[in-house]
Amino acid sequence: MADTADLESEEPTGRPTGLQAIWANTLEPVAPLPWYRRMSRGVWIGGAVVVALFAGLTVAAVTGAGAPPAHKIVLADRIGDQERMPDTSEVTAERNRLHRNLTALSRYRDVSVAGYGPAGSGRTTLLVAAMTGGFPDARGELDAQFGAVWGADSTSDTQEPVRSRRDYPAGPLGGAMDCAVLGDSTDARTLCIWADGTTVGAVIDASGTARPDDLAKRALEIRTAVEVED
Repeated sequence: MADTADLESEEPTGRPTGLQAIWANTLEPVAPLPWYRRMSRGVWIGGAVVVALFAGLTVAAVTGAGAPPAHKIVLADRIGDQERMPDTSEVTAERNRLHRNLTALSRYRDVSVAGYGPAGSGRTTLLVAAMTGGFPDARGELDAQFGAVWGADSTSDTQEPVRSRRDYPAGPLGGAMDCAVLGDSTDARTLCIWADGTTVGAVIDASGTARPDDLAKRALEIRTAVEVED
């Protein structure tokens, strides 16, 4: 007979062995993975993209990155061969008319109006009027200005017919510019209006002799001289 020590060594130890041990390990409870380890790589990448886009939009909103540069109007005492003339009743009336648009909810902010004429003549032949503000749709702003007739008779606020309106190059400052003839054949005046992101302005021929093509060139010279970065 085997002695007691041999019998005790043959008794089961209570711990599974072999395949039983493998099966037992698969049945033991396993601690769940943290939430961040359960997310797929694609979800992580998508989340990172969303965060980056949100951060970029926030910075752009705060700093104005990507927006067109803001410009303002500074009317000079002399522009080429034209010099600024003392205010006439027409200049004062036009300034007052445009000032009425500077309401709290208006897109217009500042008004600049002056008359110009050949140096030494003492005679006003051009009226320059401009406003600053926010004009994201340059073409739409031109339509609004011609619809309201910027060059209307400011002393009576009556509207005049707009004839022969055409699109002209707006120059290096961008935006859009149109020129047209105001009034009938007996009292015609030529008008050019430009608009961009932050300025809208008009050059009106007070002499009644300038053709649209000629005034368009003059308007570009004037705009380049008076529209500066804010």
